[in-house]
Amino acid sequence: MSNNNSWQKVRIDEICKNVSKRVDNPQESEYEKFVGLEHLDTLEPKIMRYGSTNDVTSSMTLFKNKQILFGRRNWYLRRVAIADFDGLCSGDIYVLEPIDNKIKKDFLPLLMHSDEFFEKNLMFAHGSMSTRVKWKDIAPLEFLIPSIEQQENILSITHKIDHAIYNVQNLLEKTKNYEISRRESLLTRGIGHTKFKKVQGMFGKEIEIPEEWIIEKLSQVCKIYESNNISSDLYIGLEHIEQGTGKLLARGNNADFISTKHVFQKGNVLYGKLRPLLKKVWITNENGFCSTDILSIQPNKKISVTILSFILLSTNFLSYAVSTSAGTKMPRTNWTDMKEYKICLPPIPEQQQITLILSNIDKQITR
Repeated sequence: MSNNNSWQKVRIDEICKNVSKRVDNPQESEYEKFVGLEHLDTLEPKIMRYGSTNDVTSSMTLFKNKQILFGRRNWYLRRVAIADFDGLCSGDIYVLEPIDNKIKKDFLPLLMHSDEFFEKNLMFAHGSMSTRVKWKDIAPLEFLIPSIEQQENILSITHKIDHAIYNVQNLLEKTKNYEISRRESLLTRGIGHTKFKKVQGMFGKEIEIPEEWIIEKLSQVCKIYESNNISSDLYIGLEHIEQGTGKLLARGNNADFISTKHVFQKGNVLYGKLRPLLKKVWITNENGFCSTDILSIQPNKKISVTILSFILLSTNFLSYAVSTSAGTKMPRTNWTDMKEYKICLPPIPEQQQITLILSNIDKQITR
């Protein structure tokens, strides 16, 4: 915080008070919304989601609209947010009420998200596995804060930033949805076709595809890659593949994973067969090893590796994979069923055009 001459030093309990009103029977109360620690996001000043008091059996704390919720357990996650509704919250959350003419309600979360607040709380944290801070320790902590007028000016700037972030996030979400719908369309209708033919798709269902396209089983365009002649430090598990995007989140080191594993080579498509709803797909760019919950699929000359990955991410294939999965708690699909899946296959030049269109949309998303 700035050491400006117009700023004043205050204690936390001089600018807000800890309000604690217990509600013993949440399900019988007049309140429907419940906020737990899991509903508060790190450095997010708003409550983005909540649960139901119908699912809560133990006593909870009442909070009112415009009060501040501060997650005191695992406080280092910096979970402080303004409530915009009445409800009940976990006992691991402090309900704070800003004191009028001392601090703006929107400014208090900014102060409590700050590095200075974080560092001063370090000396008062209790516990080892799940640390907590106590109000009696927080209350006397001193901070420099600006005048109400300056707080309003700072908040005006942060609100403009928040609005800009919201617009970008909204555009990003719309672009992602457009990419998915465009991909589904291109994989079934192609580019600029006017003549179509009827063919037999999955489960004997009649479908319409462009005249130049053919229907092939997955086993006719790719196979499971099998080899022992691989030397690599790279290891990929399900946790390393981002859900539904075809991208990699992280990389593992092969030396750290001594369990049974599969091999893959550059240009394979890795497909997570465990819990197919997660849509874990990645095109490999080097040789390596992967979890046995992942299939390493090698395309042949009939299909590009990118189109194969798009098909494995598609809604139609997802529906098929889910319907043929075995198991309830941890459903798993397998190659025996996957290889029977029928795909609509365009000629290679059109596959390249489709790839280019979707790659350009993906570049927009990355930007």
